[in-house]
Amino acid sequence: MPQTFFQTFSIALAAILSVLCIIFFAIVLRRTGRISPETDHGLLRLTVDLLIPCLIIDRILNTNAFSDVQNLWLPPLLGFSLTGLGILTGFAVTFLPSWGTGLSTPQQKRTFASCVGLLNYGYIAVPLVDVLFQDNHRTMGVLFLQYLGAEVSIWTLVVFTMMGRLDLQLWRHLLNGPIFAILIAVPLNLVGHSTLLPEEFHEYFVPCFGFLMWAIHQIGQTAIPISLMMVGLTITALIQHKEIQNRWRTTLKISFWSCLIRLLAMPTIFLTLAVCLPCTIEIKRILVIHGAMGSAILPIVLAKHYNGNIETAFDTIMSNTFVSIITLPLWIAFGMKII
Repeated sequence: MPQTFFQTFSIALAAILSVLCIIFFAIVLRRTGRISPETDHGLLRLTVDLLIPCLIIDRILNTNAFSDVQNLWLPPLLGFSLTGLGILTGFAVTFLPSWGTGLSTPQQKRTFASCVGLLNYGYIAVPLVDVLFQDNHRTMGVLFLQYLGAEVSIWTLVVFTMMGRLDLQLWRHLLNGPIFAILIAVPLNLVGHSTLLPEEFHEYFVPCFGFLMWAIHQIGQTAIPISLMMVGLTITALIQHKEIQNRWRTTLKISFWSCLIRLLAMPTIFLTLAVCLPCTIEIKRILVIHGAMGSAILPIVLAKHYNGNIETAFDTIMSNTFVSIITLPLWIAFGMKII
């Protein structure tokens, strides 16, 4: 039986509140000194190198979503191209008078476009998909392939925009745990679901690796809460920056345009694609979820290392991140109703 608008809204709101609870716990632990800043790098490496790859492998190997070839090639293409579209939309705002946007320097304009272009495609989207869809293995598999396209866009489109020039050395960042996990798990999934292999392969060979899959599953289960705690720790560190705290006079202008693009214009584009594209229901769902998202937090970190303006990055990202708490369940409920 199809869910009503209010049923979907309540489920989405509950999922978001659950996510916020974990983030809040991390903030409290940091503020009370229970988690020291020295642990951040170790937690980040643990999450990127082990937890997220295990989650990806576990979910992709247990889905039959890739029996539809469209679920293999279209999500990465959408993840990459829609990031590019978001960046172009951000640049469109920078042509307006600086007194109305708060963006006066080329560095600020490049940073703004980079930040509104990259959506929060991972840490928040994964738990939402997990809660919203009963067949989450199919939808989650498609989510991770769109993740692949978004990840490629970070080290090409986003950083290129922020720096204002191309750095071929950035390609080495694509050699990371999540990318390897996707590139390994998808072929294994196709082999495992292939009808060309003898029945004995599925009956005798595959069960031999049951102990390994159990371990991967158990590790992957911890990826979402630990990832969300990393978000909370990052937010706490940024709020404590004195330079950030002194930006309140220009924050309002940048925040307005950030929310207008990321929480109104882009969701409208994503939902239009979800309705009009002749694609699978899994792709339509991911378009709805991703369209409702605020900006990813990662560009704040990138701004430190790639000639961005960290104050502009903070104003852009944190404003639409917090406002999306209200808008996200509305867009998801509306989107699920019309697809």
